[in-house]
Amino acid sequence: MTIRAAAELAGKRATLVENLIQIADNGTLPVESRNAALDALTPAVTATEAAPVENRAAVDAEQRSVIAANPVGLPGARTEVRAGDLLAAEMRAIGGAAGMGAAFTPADNATFVLDFLAKQSVIFRSGVNVIRTTGDSIILPHLTSDGTAGAVAEAGTIPLSDPNAESLTAVPRKFAQGARVANEVLADSKPAALDALAKSLIRSVGLAYDLSAFEGNGTAPNVRGLKNVSGIGAVSMGANGAALTNLDPIADALGMLAEANADEESAVIVMAPKVWKAILKLKEATGSNKSLIQDSAGSASGGVTRALFGRPVFLSGNLSTNETQGTGTNASSVYVYVPSEVYAVVREDAVFDVNPYVYGATDETLVTAKMRADLLVPNPGAVVRIAGVL
Repeated sequence: MTIRAAAELAGKRATLVENLIQIADNGTLPVESRNAALDALTPAVTATEAAPVENRAAVDAEQRSVIAANPVGLPGARTEVRAGDLLAAEMRAIGGAAGMGAAFTPADNATFVLDFLAKQSVIFRSGVNVIRTTGDSIILPHLTSDGTAGAVAEAGTIPLSDPNAESLTAVPRKFAQGARVANEVLADSKPAALDALAKSLIRSVGLAYDLSAFEGNGTAPNVRGLKNVSGIGAVSMGANGAALTNLDPIADALGMLAEANADEESAVIVMAPKVWKAILKLKEATGSNKSLIQDSAGSASGGVTRALFGRPVFLSGNLSTNETQGTGTNASSVYVYVPSEVYAVVREDAVFDVNPYVYGATDETLVTAKMRADLLVPNPGAVVRIAGVL
């Protein structure tokens, strides 16, 4: 349609609307007369005035190409596009930010999340006792020694001797992590960003407690970890530390548990992955290819059980590998302990919380994970630390 024809059509329509209004407002006309007048004023649509019939697929293709080139539209391009296309373009712009928004709000995405190789929590998996409490602290009675018994003659006086005891107090400490997430990311992500975030935060909180359970210094808000419990057994790798060249330090630690009357047969061993790697390389003899802990006769296809002296070995990527031992600054510790003599006191398991109100002004949601727990070692003799392993 030419510009002149379009202008003429617009003029006709304006006149038509004005006449229709006048007829509709004339209440003196009978209904039949009014309808007849309206019918007479309705013009027939000519072929030149009719809108061209377009193929829906062609229109969609054109709209998508325009939006892809410029989501806000291009001068001279079709001005009427589907609202869904514009919304999709806007969501792609939101997802174009860095970080989590970019990962979870593209136009098309998988229905699963590729997780990273995360560290694993060890303290609970090693089998320690778990005590749950509903209070802000818990007091546990602890026998420190038995009384003295002896042989008594017939009708003799039985000697009185009281066992010694003490009270141990556990105060669960809070471990937490939070994140601010744009509400658009939560609403439009595929897969659900909230699910992935919950997994990440809860895992992070659990690992924070795990690290503190081994190395915490006991100064609030940290718990006192195995490393800093007074009275535990100690095996040193020398003034400046040393690498393991045999399994004697592990044997020494197990022997110390037995000397302390701990159930060393149920002991577990926790170490950093780098220490286990060094142990795998230990050979049965000089010039031999057979691993010291390999059952088969030197075959590389033979499996290696993650155990030493029949005690399970747990690997923790949480353990420090930069401890100082004399001049050594890349030392690590190996912990050998009886799990039944270690108590994790849990006030609150790791929980995930969503608060959509605290950052309402910026249209963001606060998501947090937290747990409250402490650690008690009533019998320090049930724990041995091998320090200075390079």
